[in-house]
Amino acid sequence: MNRYIRWQGLAVFIALIGLMCAFVYFFAGTLAKSGIIAAAESSFGAEVNIDKVEVNFSPASITIKSMQVTDKAEPMHNLFSFAQAKASVDIWQYLFGKVVIDTFDVEQLQFNDKRTTAGAVYVTVANEEGEGAKGLTDKLPDFDLTLPDTKTLLENSNLHTVKAAEQLELTYQQEQEKLKSLQDTLPSKAKLKAYQARVKALADRKIKSLEDLEQLKADFNKVKASFKEDQLAVKQAKEQLKLSKSKISKQLNELKLAPEKDWQEIESKYQLASLDAEDFAHILFGDKARDYYQSLEQVYNLLSPYIKGSASKEAHDKKQFTTGRFISFEEQDPYPEFLLKQGTLSLVLPQGDFSIALNEITHQHWYRNKASELSLRSKTQGQVQLDSEFTLNQQGTFNSDGKWSVNNLTLPHSEIANTKALTLNLTSGLLAGVGSYSLENRELLSDAKLQLTKAGYDGQAATKLTSVILETLNSLDSLDLTVNASGDLLEPILSMSSSLDKALSGAVKQQIANKLSGFKGDLSTGLNGKVTDTLELNSGNADEIINFESILTDTDQSLEDLKNSDVVKQQQDRLKNKAEDKLKKKLGKLFG
Repeated sequence: MNRYIRWQGLAVFIALIGLMCAFVYFFAGTLAKSGIIAAAESSFGAEVNIDKVEVNFSPASITIKSMQVTDKAEPMHNLFSFAQAKASVDIWQYLFGKVVIDTFDVEQLQFNDKRTTAGAVYVTVANEEGEGAKGLTDKLPDFDLTLPDTKTLLENSNLHTVKAAEQLELTYQQEQEKLKSLQDTLPSKAKLKAYQARVKALADRKIKSLEDLEQLKADFNKVKASFKEDQLAVKQAKEQLKLSKSKISKQLNELKLAPEKDWQEIESKYQLASLDAEDFAHILFGDKARDYYQSLEQVYNLLSPYIKGSASKEAHDKKQFTTGRFISFEEQDPYPEFLLKQGTLSLVLPQGDFSIALNEITHQHWYRNKASELSLRSKTQGQVQLDSEFTLNQQGTFNSDGKWSVNNLTLPHSEIANTKALTLNLTSGLLAGVGSYSLENRELLSDAKLQLTKAGYDGQAATKLTSVILETLNSLDSLDLTVNASGDLLEPILSMSSSLDKALSGAVKQQIANKLSGFKGDLSTGLNGKVTDTLELNSGNADEIINFESILTDTDQSLEDLKNSDVVKQQQDRLKNKAEDKLKKKLGKLFG
């Protein structure tokens, strides 16, 4: 045996292994602390403080005591901190390349808590103006109930009334030119008299025989043929007159309607209509709602690499290696690559103390066919409850749904609005409500019904309107708010309705009712005056068209009378009567 084993070398080897194990055993906590701090500072770009790290080998677990992560945007505050975190790991599964955490507990987890000293920042944060504040300023501008100057408005050349008046005058001019050109083609009074004289001469002609009667017919047809062109001119003039009157009538109607159109546009432009309080709900609470959805976005962005990158079991089995030989071990109950069996977190928030229970947290749910579950409870029984679960199948489809309820949750001091027109803070209040959500991949469907009671507000209003808002909020015993969200998780469509709607609309209407009534009266008087002035200015044009219509009617009637004259019949009757008289005389002589 001594020929094959060098006992001295073996003793040295065992001693070295023993020393290494002892070193790891006694200094594992220190090594783990240094590694965690280095990794965390690299990830968060700011100073990380840990009091102590304990590593146990039986069972395998690690405990981190008093960890603080500096917020690089606010070095005097922590991004988060906790009193203690403990995790126990399944070493056997770790040997197979899987992270299976049996238990994970975090105590007194806080966010944005203040540090005793400023933490070091290793990555500079660019100053960016918050979109919420900017958007709120745009949505709640420096608006006052001061009404625009009536005289200035009436002098505006873009008014519908002014444009309609100008168009009416232009239409009169255009149509008069058309009618005047046609009037020159109409027969004059002298020409009509000449026609009448010729017809009268035919009527006075002495007819002695049938030959004379036939000649009369021929001459009368010549007279009718001579004024046929005049009749055509009259017909064209009548058609044009009808078109002109239709156009002028349309312009007159538009002129009469123009003052009302102007009022509607002025009412809309200067926000004089009844105010839609749904806009107020968006203005006052929309950015807060978006903050919560942005928090969801941050969580989604954090988890999305795991959601998108999680391969199915089949895909995992097909991994190729460039060297070596892959040996697979079939497991009876295989575990996913990552699994947190059970976890608890105790949260310390401005709203109170809460606990979160985690169960079966993984990104490969098809291994154990169990949904990941998350539940949140407030320290005060029944005050806040949230139950949620999610799954990710082998095809990469992510599904999640949950419901929550809040009952008399005390709200901390918080800022609602901060603009030049209005600063508004919630100083106190109790919140109650229920809600639910469902999520498929990134398609969100969520609804929430909230009620705020015993609310206190403070702030400053720079305009009459914002004064009304502040006064109305302070007068409300309770405030109901319904929030619905749908669409893409990262850009949801928000809709809101609130009991503030009716209250604000009524208050604003009461404030401006008398002033608005007088303003509308003065403006309507001015606009209607413009209509009257336009009609008076164009009364001469209207008279000319009436005169033209009268001349046209008389001319048309005269030509029609000449055309329908019974000259031939009268002469025919005379000739007949003469013949009868002669016959009677001859018969009288014969039998007399």
